[in-house]
Amino acid sequence: MLLPVLLGVVPAGAEGPILHELLPPDPSEDVAFGTTTIDGDLPAAIQTPSGLATAPDPRRGPDPRRTYAGGTTDDGPETTYEPDRDTRRPDVESYDDPFSPATAPFKRLRAYDAVDAAYTLRVQSRTLKPVAVGGAVGPGDEPFYGDLSVDLVPGQPVRVPTVGPGARLLRMHVSPAVPVTVLRDGVDNWFVRGTTAGRVRLVVEIAIARATFGSDFADVDWADLDKLGHPQPAAHHAAALEVAQAIGVSRAIRPREVVRKMVAYFRAFAPSEDPPRGRDDIYLDLALSKKGVCRHRAFAFLVTALNLGIPARMVVNEAHAWVEAHDGALWHRIDLGGAARELDAAPDADKPPYVPPPDPYAWPEARDSGQDLAERARSGQQGPAGGANGAASGSASAAASSAAPSGSGDAPAPPSPTGEPDAPRGPPAEITLKAVDGDVRRGFPLRVRGEVAAGSAPCAHVRVDVLLRGRALADAARVGSLSTDERGAFDGAVVIPRELPVGDYELSVSTAGDARCGAGVSR
Repeated sequence: MLLPVLLGVVPAGAEGPILHELLPPDPSEDVAFGTTTIDGDLPAAIQTPSGLATAPDPRRGPDPRRTYAGGTTDDGPETTYEPDRDTRRPDVESYDDPFSPATAPFKRLRAYDAVDAAYTLRVQSRTLKPVAVGGAVGPGDEPFYGDLSVDLVPGQPVRVPTVGPGARLLRMHVSPAVPVTVLRDGVDNWFVRGTTAGRVRLVVEIAIARATFGSDFADVDWADLDKLGHPQPAAHHAAALEVAQAIGVSRAIRPREVVRKMVAYFRAFAPSEDPPRGRDDIYLDLALSKKGVCRHRAFAFLVTALNLGIPARMVVNEAHAWVEAHDGALWHRIDLGGAARELDAAPDADKPPYVPPPDPYAWPEARDSGQDLAERARSGQQGPAGGANGAASGSASAAASSAAPSGSGDAPAPPSPTGEPDAPRGPPAEITLKAVDGDVRRGFPLRVRGEVAAGSAPCAHVRVDVLLRGRALADAARVGSLSTDERGAFDGAVVIPRELPVGDYELSVSTAGDARCGAGVSR
């Protein structure tokens, strides 16, 4: 950092000490003078359309609380995604944001571009290729900093997030200084591979085309898009045709208009307490019922787009899901809505919030976008009761960020809210667990039902955290959160982390309470 110092000079012969006044660092001067960090690897600050961003201090060591880790088959380059029918709305989604400007809830963690006959999502080309380091921010680009702590497994790729498709790695600082390589697969999932075991910290500068985050699909011909696609399972053709007819699209319409109609259709989905059924086909049930949250919308959009001949991907992280569509020149990030009512991520005052370009597509009146979720999290507000759900299914579970505190998941849970409250609370809460699913599988929803009361009064509208304890965990791991209704009852689904070791676990539910109800833990 550039630290300007103003020396107060006293005339010769004058009495009194020489004054030294330290002026605080000024990021705008860092940008103006091209100042670098103390190690010279990164610019000390970057000017972005979202404001000035300052570089993370490269002298700090890895953060053990927020670590991306490898060593699990569930999260390697061959990971898959299974769609589900749980269209209900969880209340809270955990999230960790390693980027500045803060991109919540859109960090790009897992993307899929292929659908097999059973509707399992995969990556078409899993071959990993090195990501070149170098270059500069070009016209139309946006720069970001990334600050990632990674547990390396010798010779194995560890999945890490990036800011979006087509991102370029301009600079990278590794601490401690060990050899690492950044890799990407065919859908731009990023991985880090090292030759030795250990925890490292990567501080990076990334650039990406700003149009990726908000621009209209180009007016291209179908013939141009056909060169980019790959054949789809014959088992899906009839179902995809039926959905396309329900949307009112076909290849008789220009691709640009097809994308616009599809966005409008899938943004009009609504969460539901009743799982969509009736066709014995999860794609048809979701797409035709128009039931679902972000992950259901993105899944159904992907199957429809690929069968029409529009190159598309589904992207998921622990809190949200969306799609990307390619027009032959650019991958466009398209948010279909279904975002959570509340994002459990403490805003970082040192990171400017990302300000995207205007959305080229209209939102319905009952909009529930990822950008709305981010703005609510920054302002401390909550969305409407029963707000939409994040990506808490398959390998994109919300619980993926709350695996063991040792760093075995994508990112660990924030500190448990069951400690001493900052303000006086009411009588201790009593939590009764009434039902828990018997079939518990990693990467799938687990339904939890119960009640919270203090004395004889229900604890209405309080947050409850679902915790797992077991020998494989150093401490309790939070796998999700729910909220009670006006009767003090909670009934919802959390997702078991895919990274959780197989074993026996004790499940409990805790609450920090509020002014009327004290903290409590189920027994």
